[in-house]
Amino acid sequence: MKKMSKFMSLLMVLIMLSMLVPVSALAADNEEFAATEDNAIKIVLVTKEAAAEDAIVTDDPVIVEEPLVTDEIVVPAESSSDTAVVPEQPATTEINTAAVPDESIVTQMASYLYLMQNDVMIDVIAANTGADYSYDAAANQLTLNNFVGENMFVLSPADTFKLLLLGTNILRTDSGFAVNVYGNMNSSGTGTLIAEGLATENLMGGGINVIGNLVIDSGSYGIVAAGFENSSSAVGILTGYNDDIITPGNLTINGGTIDIAAYNSDIGGAFGLFAFGDLIVNGGNIDIFTNSPTSYSRGIGAYDKLVFNGGNTTVDSITDTGFAEALYSYNTITINNGILDLYTSGASANALVAEGGIYINPSYGDVDLNASSLYLEPLVTKDFKQPHYSSSNPKTGVDTTAMDALVAGIMIFTLIGFSFAASKRGAKA
Repeated sequence: MKKMSKFMSLLMVLIMLSMLVPVSALAADNEEFAATEDNAIKIVLVTKEAAAEDAIVTDDPVIVEEPLVTDEIVVPAESSSDTAVVPEQPATTEINTAAVPDESIVTQMASYLYLMQNDVMIDVIAANTGADYSYDAAANQLTLNNFVGENMFVLSPADTFKLLLLGTNILRTDSGFAVNVYGNMNSSGTGTLIAEGLATENLMGGGINVIGNLVIDSGSYGIVAAGFENSSSAVGILTGYNDDIITPGNLTINGGTIDIAAYNSDIGGAFGLFAFGDLIVNGGNIDIFTNSPTSYSRGIGAYDKLVFNGGNTTVDSITDTGFAEALYSYNTITINNGILDLYTSGASANALVAEGGIYINPSYGDVDLNASSLYLEPLVTKDFKQPHYSSSNPKTGVDTTAMDALVAGIMIFTLIGFSFAASKRGAKA
C-alpha cells in the first residue's frame, strides 16, 4: 500500500503540472512552421516619385525576378536643395554597425552565375572551373583569365559578388550590357576587362550594369557603349537602375584605369559613368569620351552626391544641338582633391552642372563655375632659393621669373656645348 500511495502521489503531481500548460502553447510549433512555409522569399524594391515629366518612376513596390535592364536613364528635373554653394562634404559615408566576430561571418555564394561564350551559356556554379575562368563559391569570387565571350549574368542578393581580373578578358554583346549583376559587386585584379554593349529600342546598353553598389579597386577597363536609331541610353558603367525603378546604387572608384567611349545618335543619350546613388572617386585614372549629337552627352553623373577625393579624371563630352555636361549631379558636386581635365562643346555645354550646389576646395583657386571647359589641379606649394611670386597657374603654382629664364638658357647652352665636345671627341677616336 505504501508503494501504491507513492505512485498515486507522483501521478497527481504530474496531472497538476500538465494543467498549468496552456493548450495554445502546445500548438505554437505547428503554427510557426506553417507560417514559415507560407512566406516565399521575395526581393522588393521601393522608389520615390519623380518630379519631372520624363521620369518614369512608380511608388509601388516591384518584385524583381531577373537582373535585366530596360528603357532609358530618367531622373527628376528638380532638386531637393536650393542652395547655390554647399559646405565641404565628407570623403566617404560611414555606416556604424556593431562589431561582428570573424568566425560568425559567412559568405554566401551567388544564386546563379552564367557566362555566355560562343553563344553557349555556361552555368558557372555547376561547372566552377574552366580553361579561362574559375569560381570560388566560399568567397563568392569569379576569376576571369583571358576569357573571351559575350555576356556575364550574376544574381547575388545575399553577399557581395567579387570579380578578379587576370590577363585580357573580352565581353561583347549586341543587345544590352556585357556585364549584368543583380546585387553588390567588387572588381579588382591586375588584368583587363574589355566590355562592349549596344543599346536597343527596349534595353539600355553598354559595359557594366550593377543593380546595387559597385566598388572598383584595381584593374584596367575598356568600355564601349553605343546606341543608334530608336535606341535607349548608351551607358559605360551604370549602378542602381532596373526596369524604370531607381534603387540605391553607389559607385566607388578607389583605383584602376577606366577608359570609356559612349555614343548615341538618337534621343537616348550617351553617358560615361552614372550612379543612381552616390558616385565617389577616391583614386585611379579615368578617361571618358561621350558624343550624342541631338541629346544628352554626359561624362560623369550621379543621382545623389558626386564627390572627388583624388585620382586623375579626363572628360570630353560633345554634342551638336543637345546638352554636353562633363560633371553633373541632381544633388551636389564636391571636389576635394584630384586632377580634373573637363572639356565640353556644343550648343549647350557646361563643365559643371549640379542642382544642389557645387563645392570646390579653395586649394584650386578661383574657378569659373559656368565655364564650358576647366582644368582643375590643386595649387602646388614649393620652396625656392630665389624670390618667387604666387600664381594661379594650376600646374606649377608659381610664375616663371627672369632669373629662372636666364638659368634655363645657360643650362641649354651648356648641354649644347657638352654635345658638341662629345661629337668632336668621337670623331677623333
